[in-house]
Amino acid sequence: MSLGWLSAIVHSPSRLTAEQRSGRVLTGRVADLQYTDFSMRLTIDVIDDDLPPCRILLSTRGCDYNIQPGDLVAWKGNLSEIHSLGNPDEMDYAAYLMDAQGLRYQQHLPLNQVVKVGWSPTLSTRLASVRRNLSLMVFNSRLSPHAGRMVTALLLGNSRHIDQATRQEFSAAGIAHVLALSGLHVGFIALVIWWLLFPLDYLGLKKVRLIVTLGCIAVYAVFTGLSPSVVRATVMIACVVASTLFSRRASSLNALAVAALAILIFSPSSLYSVGFQLSFITVAAVLLFASVSERFKSRYRWVNYLSSTATTSIVAMLATVALTAHYFHTVSLMSVFTNLLVLPVMPVLMVLGAIFLLVTAGGGHWQVLDTAIDGIDRYIHGAARMVNAIPGSHVSGVYVSSTGVAIWFIIMALIGLWLYRRNYRWLLAAACATVVLLAHSLWLDAHTPQRGLVIFNAYSSTPLLYFEAGKGYVWTPDDEQNDSSAFAHIHAGFMARHGINELVMVQGDTVLDLDGAFFKPPYAYLMGRRVIAVGSGRWKNATVDNPMQLDDIIVTKRFHGNAAKLKELYRFERLVISGAMHDAAPLIHECDSLDVPYINLADGALVIDTSTTPP
Repeated sequence: MSLGWLSAIVHSPSRLTAEQRSGRVLTGRVADLQYTDFSMRLTIDVIDDDLPPCRILLSTRGCDYNIQPGDLVAWKGNLSEIHSLGNPDEMDYAAYLMDAQGLRYQQHLPLNQVVKVGWSPTLSTRLASVRRNLSLMVFNSRLSPHAGRMVTALLLGNSRHIDQATRQEFSAAGIAHVLALSGLHVGFIALVIWWLLFPLDYLGLKKVRLIVTLGCIAVYAVFTGLSPSVVRATVMIACVVASTLFSRRASSLNALAVAALAILIFSPSSLYSVGFQLSFITVAAVLLFASVSERFKSRYRWVNYLSSTATTSIVAMLATVALTAHYFHTVSLMSVFTNLLVLPVMPVLMVLGAIFLLVTAGGGHWQVLDTAIDGIDRYIHGAARMVNAIPGSHVSGVYVSSTGVAIWFIIMALIGLWLYRRNYRWLLAAACATVVLLAHSLWLDAHTPQRGLVIFNAYSSTPLLYFEAGKGYVWTPDDEQNDSSAFAHIHAGFMARHGINELVMVQGDTVLDLDGAFFKPPYAYLMGRRVIAVGSGRWKNATVDNPMQLDDIIVTKRFHGNAAKLKELYRFERLVISGAMHDAAPLIHECDSLDVPYINLADGALVIDTSTTPP
């Protein structure tokens, strides 16, 4: 971990000068691409000889389905450094892109300004093209959309097409791990290959059987993009095979450490990946607490299966519960039961999916495969929905700070020491750490305002949230469409920390009178402040002869006026300029020249709570 951290710092993406970033034509190789409804997101490796190696994120207005990974493209550069939105309790998007993907710069431009100039594929881009073409074949087949996305996620490592509703459903049920290609799936594949090669044993070629199995797994890991969890499983299998070939004793923990070192040598940024952290923590916990399942051995194989599966699921859940709550703000309390229902059918689904890919790639179609895969997919979704329907099966809106995660792992380590050493001092230390964790949680609750106002920075709108007593009211000026579930997902961390468990969307044509707030769009009275949102045109009912007294004027992205006109119509304390404005520079320059106070949301959200404003 230390080597990976140091290597990540040394290999941090290069910085470009202003001359290198703008005003010149840039050329790069498409490493990856994603499609949305009306745009593309291209990950491009710049290959100009006079520039240091760098990777940039290029988004376009419009889609060109002829562009493939490996294509060379050229465009006029106007790169800007990637910044986080600056909203409270949000994921540090800029740090994530830089640490996990090596991206420091981005640019957005019309599609017709991106010109394809050649094709220079690498091995990784060729494999990406093959995976993409296979995914398209699956999506164009007769499989149901849900089943198609499941097959591509499990066998091709392409889980980006899994919709958010499915992710939330599986996360609440405690089986989110089946949606991403991991060591569990690699283990299934290794067992199937090992079983298919059983005739080699009769020929006295057991070692050849091991080597061929390992070779197939290694090729599969490269084909699916070398994700940390797949590499971990592959390296651990390689360690077991090597120990067998050389008649050495295998050490699972050593194999896990070798896998971590191998990944961090070639991909230091993986240390910051959520998948890397969850994968290695889960396996380490299962290995360290493996002796627990030995106490439930029975002479019945089915009892041993149930006890080992339940014990492994419980250990994995306890090891990662704090980390999953920190990242995803959901804790499943029925994950053991759900895994008992789902895991037995996963090998069957993967075998059928592999046969389906081979048949489809060969231009064939077997109706029985479609029926079987769709049936298993419906069973898995049905199991998740059934578990989620049980009262108390999961807890949403959980907030765990990074300090709380660290304390939790200290508790788990102390419990592990107690199990191995049988010294009750370790158990007493674990109890003391638990008290510290509870005190820390109570301190966070006591110092987190339960009433406040936030004007968020967003790419397409300027959502305003007023919250009190666990209920939030979301108003998006200019009548922008804003779905409550999407808003809750984006700002899950903020809502969990402030105990907001219900959202009300304030419509533009309604009046909402609350105990401590009043909405009458485009006007509002919130936290003792008089607010108006200007941009859609309905605000122009004030006159110069009778200026309105206000505290805040929210300038949305649809505003086409100027600060001088607002100064004539209103007496106000400050302007709040939306971060979604295409070009706010002229308005900011005018505010500076007229000495008009303003806050630019592009620099971060505006937060007003009871600690800054009296109730």
